[in-house]
Amino acid sequence: MSLLFPVLVLTVVAQVGESQPEPPRLPDLSLKKELSRLQGAWQIESFEDNGVKAAPAEMKNATIFFGRDTYLVRGLDNFLQIGVLKFNLKKTPKTIDAVVVRGPNKDAIMLGIYLLEGDTLTICWDVTGDERPKEFAAPAGSNRQLLVCKRIRSKDEPDDLAGTYRSVSTELDGTKHVAAAIVERVGDAYLVTYIKDQKVAYLGIGLRKGDVFSLSWMSQGRVGITMYRIESNTRLVGHYTQLGGPGILSEETLTRLRDDE
Repeated sequence: MSLLFPVLVLTVVAQVGESQPEPPRLPDLSLKKELSRLQGAWQIESFEDNGVKAAPAEMKNATIFFGRDTYLVRGLDNFLQIGVLKFNLKKTPKTIDAVVVRGPNKDAIMLGIYLLEGDTLTICWDVTGDERPKEFAAPAGSNRQLLVCKRIRSKDEPDDLAGTYRSVSTELDGTKHVAAAIVERVGDAYLVTYIKDQKVAYLGIGLRKGDVFSLSWMSQGRVGITMYRIESNTRLVGHYTQLGGPGILSEETLTRLRDDE
């Protein structure tokens, strides 16, 4: 019995009319949010392959890790599998096409469906790629696999930082700068994009440990670091400095915006 598991690849199809081109399409933010919800590590709690259920002891060390549009599955005996997914949120249930790029069943393409509810992820797919499942079941003779996974959360990191924030930074002379900061989950890390005047002003990668969030960033050749204290899941208070400067700290506060702001 093998565990197969893949993550998310975004496919955008642009259609062009014969007589007149369509206006540019806005990015599908719902797809980006769904990908963010999957990021990080999950425990595979149950696995059924063609009617055969894995024993609980087999699942003790079975995990799946999502990092952006890749996935990595580990099981017993150093089992390892890597692959990608592309999915469709408009279908009911939502669909996944899984492509295995390394490990057991390499180059296989599986047609699947999935359900993501809070910290529970359920996936069912046809390992032969012949017919997409219509229900979450993998009986004998179906050539299907059914997985139920639970998110692995650190006790000291209960909340996800992903979201859109209002950034207010204060220079040494008291000058204030306001920008939007988009925080996206990438595996166990975070990608942070600062937008000002509708342009990307800064780009950074961050790591969280408990109530501390560290961000390394760059902008137009400048490189710096910011250390935040996470006061709540809506407010981060930090100090920053940049490479080549005098090492004096300036202040910045991130305040999470509501969806309607």
